[in-house]
Amino acid sequence: MPYKEFEVFTKKMGYVPQLLELIKDTDPEMFETISRLDEVILKDGAMSEKNKRLIAMCMAAQAQCEKCVDVHAKAAMYHGATKYEVMEALFVAMLVGGAPCLSAARRTIGFLKGEMDPMEFAGE
Repeated sequence: MPYKEFEVFTKKMGYVPQLLELIKDTDPEMFETISRLDEVILKDGAMSEKNKRLIAMCMAAQAQCEKCVDVHAKAAMYHGATKYEVMEALFVAMLVGGAPCLSAARRTIGFLKGEMDPMEFAGE
């Protein structure tokens, strides 16, 4: 972890997505903006960070962003979501967005089914 600023993401998500490392290297001001948004929007409030991450995961599935689904699923689990909560949330995404939502979550689902080593899933 080359930057002290990454400690925030490690504490909030359990790891630092590689994309954030690239953003920090190429545009430190944008990295600070993203960090601040993440801190303000996803902190516990009327809803827990876990639930906010589950919502973000569903929205990522709807947008067909596989990596984003993984990132938010990992963060939700880091904050206490069970594999059953993750799957139920993905089923809600499917209700609204159809089967492609589950396709976008195939790595996450594979991990939940035990088909992927946790260290492989934790990486990017």
